[in-house]
Amino acid sequence: MLALALLPLVSGLAAAATCSPDTVSCSPESKGADPCCVASAGLFVFTQRFEPDEGDGGAWSIDGLEVLECDGSPAKRAVSPRKTHEQIGSATTVSKILDTDAAERAWAQSEVGEGVEELWERSWNTAGRYVSTICDGDVSPFFAAVFDLHKSIPTAELLNNADISPSDDTTYALADIIGALSHHNHQPILTCDESTLVSVSWPLHAKGKLASFVPASIGRESSCPAEGIIYPPSLAVHATTTKYTFDPIHRPTMRPITLSHDESRQVKYDEAEEAKKAKKLGFFKGKQKGSLGRKDEL
Repeated sequence: MLALALLPLVSGLAAAATCSPDTVSCSPESKGADPCCVASAGLFVFTQRFEPDEGDGGAWSIDGLEVLECDGSPAKRAVSPRKTHEQIGSATTVSKILDTDAAERAWAQSEVGEGVEELWERSWNTAGRYVSTICDGDVSPFFAAVFDLHKSIPTAELLNNADISPSDDTTYALADIIGALSHHNHQPILTCDESTLVSVSWPLHAKGKLASFVPASIGRESSCPAEGIIYPPSLAVHATTTKYTFDPIHRPTMRPITLSHDESRQVKYDEAEEAKKAKKLGFFKGKQKGSLGRKDEL
């Protein structure tokens, strides 16, 4: 009985030991291969989305990974169970093959306000659990493979090397952008919102147990116009890092006010002028007094 119970485990270990890391999914060599060794749904589409307001000049971030049958139809057979984002978070946090913090930062922000936990939950439940080479249901190899794939495709660098950069006054031709990205026989697919570049998708086949990926083709066309493609610059207003120094303004020392009125508003007369006014005033007073005396005498 014990021997019968251990038989599946021994078979699984034997299969793992004989898996070739060089067998490419959807290739003639993959037919009849152990699905734990080569992905049976072996056509993948990896998508990076451009976020103009991330970083100093925008960033190409992970948008997701599609898992398709070799004929391009959606994957039909899930080999792993569904997981909640709590279960995914618990597994990836203790993983030794995934830098969880860096991987989370590499994912594009949700356009509907979801957190990265919800993004990973949806990615696993719609894609990861359909990867047949993940035989034990562990989510970490899937997210590690996606993160490594993202790092291996330097989209921003490839475009920059072809003098294609975010701009508010320059547009680009579809052929030029695809030409810049078609390194190592890749066949990128561009997605635009009208004329604005939004994302780039990469059709791929997997080698072995998601050890690496190779370029593939798929019956999809870019949705961008042939000319006038906008590679959008950032619209965010970033805080300035330049520091300015100003000369201090020196003001005179304030004079304390000791009177109940403001002396600065008084009209000043010199002493000679004041004496003349006093003499003239006395003359009129004396004359008025004399007149009154003569009137009394009458």
